[in-house]
Amino acid sequence: MSDLIRSARRRAGLTGTELADRLGVSVAAVSQMERSERDGRIQIHTLERALDAMGERLQLAAKPQSPLDAYAPESVTRELNKALDSRDTAFALRLLTRAASVVRENAQSFEQAELEYRPSELADRRWEQLFRALYGDALPAERRPTWALPERLDRRWYVSQFEPLRERAKESTPQRLRELNIFIDERSLTRA
Repeated sequence: MSDLIRSARRRAGLTGTELADRLGVSVAAVSQMERSERDGRIQIHTLERALDAMGERLQLAAKPQSPLDAYAPESVTRELNKALDSRDTAFALRLLTRAASVVRENAQSFEQAELEYRPSELADRRWEQLFRALYGDALPAERRPTWALPERLDRRWYVSQFEPLRERAKESTPQRLRELNIFIDERSLTRA
């Protein structure tokens, strides 16, 4: 479903133990809250209580459905986190490249508020920066939200674990990703 507790905890600079202390529960209970939230089983009052302990509040809203909803930042983040939690990096990459392709083709169909709304991040910092780069670059500069500005990784990251693809990435990684220390062969970026 979402990853609001973990993202809020990171923004607040809190460990699971510190959040547990604030809530008066065990560390295992905090871990269970985060897991149940990702699985879509958390109760709203539990989520509100956890966010309140970190100085944040839950905001729910409803809007008419659109065929592009699956490609809004919030939805892509949620699905990428699921794929990465399952260690399915191949699916995560297909999902991300497909989302970037759809956004590039339909950028004007997204409302600006929809592009700005992204309450959580990816758990893996490397994938977070790749997401920011690919999704952000799919949008016209004037529509690009501030969350879509990637940060350079401290060391070189090869997205693929396969040596032939790593070798190809050394030669074919687009310059924009190279500057971020992210290496992926250009062909992998076009397979949606």
